[in-house]
Amino acid sequence: MKNSCYDRALSEVIGFVLLLGIIVAAVSLYSTYLIPASGREYEIAQMDSVGNQFTDYKLTVDALWSSRLINVNSPSPVLNVNPLIATTTLKLGTGGNSPLSRLYSPFLNPAPSVGTLAFNTTGDTLNIDSSSYHNSSGNRGEFPIRIASVEYSSNNYYWIQQRYSYQLGGVFLSQDEGTINRVSPLISITNAANRSIVVNIVPVQVYGNGSISSNNPVRLDILQKTVTPYNISSSSYYANSWVNLSVTSADPKTSAMWQQLFREIAIREQLDSLAYTTGTFYDPGTRRYTSFIQITGTNPDSNMNDVTLYVQRVEFDILMYSAGTATT
Repeated sequence: MKNSCYDRALSEVIGFVLLLGIIVAAVSLYSTYLIPASGREYEIAQMDSVGNQFTDYKLTVDALWSSRLINVNSPSPVLNVNPLIATTTLKLGTGGNSPLSRLYSPFLNPAPSVGTLAFNTTGDTLNIDSSSYHNSSGNRGEFPIRIASVEYSSNNYYWIQQRYSYQLGGVFLSQDEGTINRVSPLISITNAANRSIVVNIVPVQVYGNGSISSNNPVRLDILQKTVTPYNISSSSYYANSWVNLSVTSADPKTSAMWQQLFREIAIREQLDSLAYTTGTFYDPGTRRYTSFIQITGTNPDSNMNDVTLYVQRVEFDILMYSAGTATT
């Protein structure tokens, strides 16, 4: 006679194996589809947050330097006696925290992404020139200046790599397709009386060293330096027949972005199309591209000095501190 106990035991084993198979299949599907989808959402949100944090950082820096100016319309603005300091924070990465996955195992969380914040000298240069400055013995070789930046680089697992940078008072986003300007640098070109034009530029320079890779907040202490005004904006160089702003870069995509930015500034300020020229030229010797905007005004008399140039010199020392340990 067949023992029914063996049948019941066999049924329990088969049931357990089937249940284990269902669990393994569910975990596999979760790991294959849900974890990457969840990780992608976290990283997209993180990159949006980084963009907003860089915008906030720019506004903090702008407020810091402008708060020292007593007469911002003067070519040599009067400054308060004591330089100011401000503090801001940037969160560099994701935490990989899914409330649903924590119910089962921390290994079912999306991998936390780590970002890197660093000071970087891009290799690009900014040149500012004008007719009176160019032909004057007072030209002390102040320009071109090397463009330095505070730069965030992503290390995403589930989303495209992006790089945000703060340079020359603007916020820029770089990815595979190229570079775009998220927030414009401090450049204005405005119409004035008698068909004259006023060019005002604040090429903010930042100084620091080191880098931090983390997915935790990083603190930045921003200290404005006390510097002498640029000679190009002194009283002897008020009136010009032309002013030229240009950026030189080894990257054609960056150069194209600057040319577009110069054109957008002129259009935004509603300049007469005869008052300016934009373009890009390539130097085969240095293998570098130079994008420029030359402002000449619209006065029919070429001897008229109807372009006024103000260049405000603003420089910051920036100290960077880690607020936690990176998670990898």
